[in-house]
Amino acid sequence: HLNNATSAQINQEIENIVKLINLTGDNAEFIFYYAGHGFPDERSKTPYLIPVDVSTSYLNNAISLDDLYLKFSNTKAKKVMIFIDACFSGGARESSLLVSRGVKVNPKINNVSKNLVVFTATSKNQSALPFKQQHHGMFTFYLLKKLKETNGDVKLGELFDYVKRNVQKSSILFNKSEQTPNVIFSPAIENKWKNWSVY
Repeated sequence: HLNNATSAQINQEIENIVKLINLTGDNAEFIFYYAGHGFPDERSKTPYLIPVDVSTSYLNNAISLDDLYLKFSNTKAKKVMIFIDACFSGGARESSLLVSRGVKVNPKINNVSKNLVVFTATSKNQSALPFKQQHHGMFTFYLLKKLKETNGDVKLGELFDYVKRNVQKSSILFNKSEQTPNVIFSPAIENKWKNWSVY
């Protein structure tokens, strides 16, 4: 668990996780959760996680989602579940990081292969918005609510349907804006991921 982590801290933890997964072998099941800022490269449309010590004007030390997915896909893990409460269109929780330049980017998602499924807080060029009354991101609030109600004994398909439905409704009610969570998965698990248990 890392709070307000730097680029070096996040990269080191990712490397440690990859090593642990490979040591565990093909029975390893892994959950990666990130809440914070995301940002796209405006030319390549590659999405990045933005650690606290990285500027959006200089993405060299940002965490490429393509690289992250590739590292996890290349492990021997049986299941990799990724939950990301961020947006990658240039939007942020409180205001758009790109709004002053009038730019919105629809990020490209690559390297989702093998046993990898990704829940994201938004679709296309939407912003990941806060649920101010609950002091959480809207996506995180409903994700945690369902996990708490079920003690984690929930299938991914049911979890995604719940989170998507409630985020869509609450975002319009409380933020007067559309937010639609998305799921991305490897073609190899197209008919399997919905029946995966979180715990």
